[in-house]
Amino acid sequence: MAQRIVVDPITRIEGHLRIEAEVDESNVIRKAYSSGTMVRGIEIILRGRDPREAWAFAQRSCGVCTTVHSFASIRAVEDALDIRIPKNANLIRNIMIAQQFVHDHVMHFYHLHALDWVDIVDALNADPAETSRIAQSISNWPHSSTGYFADVQKKVKGIVDSGQLSIFANAY
Repeated sequence: MAQRIVVDPITRIEGHLRIEAEVDESNVIRKAYSSGTMVRGIEIILRGRDPREAWAFAQRSCGVCTTVHSFASIRAVEDALDIRIPKNANLIRNIMIAQQFVHDHVMHFYHLHALDWVDIVDALNADPAETSRIAQSISNWPHSSTGYFADVQKKVKGIVDSGQLSIFANAY
């Protein structure tokens, strides 16, 4: 008999996602479904407002990639009103979007994705001298010393001993 597995919500992504899978007796997925929230209600909030306010609300539809949502809203209003911006203004916008692109990827990796793959508690098993040697082979940054990594390890031990691992408690 097939077993139904539901994961809702899927964490470590920005937005809302649900996955349902049917697994047979051999532990093989036979059917899978995904669904996400498509309407966040921004359209309802914006109804009747001044179009110049749209960007401030639209950027709140995502907690990570706010800039691109605000610019998409600004461009939609400009298109609707047949507004053409100067070339230099568009270049500045592109620079702002590019910085957000970098921010988004760093944010996603360190705050959403890496937490599932990095076991913070395992840092207590590290050898600070070997860690320093590896770091120094890449860069001569002065904080890559044995003492620095021993201090970091001591701080991690304090967090582990407190039992307050929070988001760091569920790494694979």
